[in-house]
Amino acid sequence: MKRLILQRVVLFFVSLLLLTSCMGEGRNVQSGWTFGIVRSESGKKLLDVNVSDIPFYSYRFKEASDGNCFFITFEIDFDKPENSYENIEKNGYFDISIDVKEDVPSWPVYSTLTSTTNVLPNEVPIVEAIWNGEYLYLNGKFIMHSVMLMPTDQRMTWDLSYDMDNMLTDDGQRHYNVFLRSAIRGIEGTNSKETFSIVNAFDMKYYLETVAEKEKELGSSEFIIRFNYPSAIDEDGQITWDYKDTRDIMVELIIPKE
Repeated sequence: MKRLILQRVVLFFVSLLLLTSCMGEGRNVQSGWTFGIVRSESGKKLLDVNVSDIPFYSYRFKEASDGNCFFITFEIDFDKPENSYENIEKNGYFDISIDVKEDVPSWPVYSTLTSTTNVLPNEVPIVEAIWNGEYLYLNGKFIMHSVMLMPTDQRMTWDLSYDMDNMLTDDGQRHYNVFLRSAIRGIEGTNSKETFSIVNAFDMKYYLETVAEKEKELGSSEFIIRFNYPSAIDEDGQITWDYKDTRDIMVELIIPKE
C-alpha cells in the first residue's frame, strides 16, 4: 500500500497545492503530503520540506541522520499549543503528526563518467529517466521519479555520473549531461513485471552549482539538465541510449542572490 502511495504522487512538485484545509468538522488543521530532508537544529531533528518555508518537527525523525530524505503524509493541528502563532515564531517549526513515512534512497553523483559502452553487472534498461521532466531540488538533493519495467519486489542500485571535461552539449540550445544507470541489487525479484515509478534523491549540489555558475557567467538565468539513460540493452550487451531533459532550472534556485 505504501509503495502505491508513492507511485501515485504525480504532482508532488506543485508544492502549494499539497496542503488541504480541513475546517469543516470544527478542527483547525491542515493535511497533505510532501518530501523533506532531515537536519539537526538546537538538539531537534527537523524536516525541511517543499510545501512550507517553516520546517516540520516530529518525534518520528529522532533516529534519522542529517541529510536523510523522506516522503510523508502529515497533519498540522493548529489547535495544539505547540502550533500557536507565538510558539511557531519562538520555536521556528510546525509540530506535526505523521501517517505515512517512507525512506527515499539517496545516491551519490560521480564526476568520473561510468563507461557508456559497457553494460554494468545486472544492469537493466530504464523506461524513462526523469518522469515528465519534473524534479524537486531541496537542500542539495535532486529528487525525481524514474519509470521502470521490472518485478515489483526487485531491489535496485542507481548510478548517476558525468564527464567533468565534457558536461555540455550545444545543439542550438545548451544541455548539461548526466548519465543515469540502474542495476539489480541482490537477488532478482520474483513478482510479475510491471511498469511503475521509483523515487530517488541524488546528491547533485556540487554538479548543479557548477552548472549554475557557468550559466551565470554567460549571463543566463536558467539551464537544462539532460538525463541520458539506457532505454534498451540487447543480448549482446549493446546499449540503446535515450534522454530526457528537465524543464528550465532557474540559476537563482541553485545559487540564490545574496
